[in-house]
Amino acid sequence: MPIANCIITSDCHKRSGESSELITLWAIESNKSPEDMTINIIASDEQYGKKYSVMAHLLLPSIWSGSDISQLQLGLAKALTLHFNVSLKEVFVSTSIVNSGMVVEEGEEIEW
Repeated sequence: MPIANCIITSDCHKRSGESSELITLWAIESNKSPEDMTINIIASDEQYGKKYSVMAHLLLPSIWSGSDISQLQLGLAKALTLHFNVSLKEVFVSTSIVNSGMVVEEGEEIEW
């Protein structure tokens, strides 16, 4: 259940490719199955302070190992650079770990 919420600048939105391509790129770059991956793209009208073309917040279940987490967050950063045609210095990824029971899907709490 890797879920990435990505806020992008309007310039990035104009440069983006096919949306399904982004999931494929993330799966390839992280060496993981795309089956349960989700990416939400949110266009930003304004950004203040330090500028990033793409800011991503990655949500991962606590069952992932440290190396899996690393692969997923680094793979996401790389996929975003490829998809939006930006440099790695223009991409920021933060990761939050979600504990078992803290997710509701189809009206049921998910335990893992």
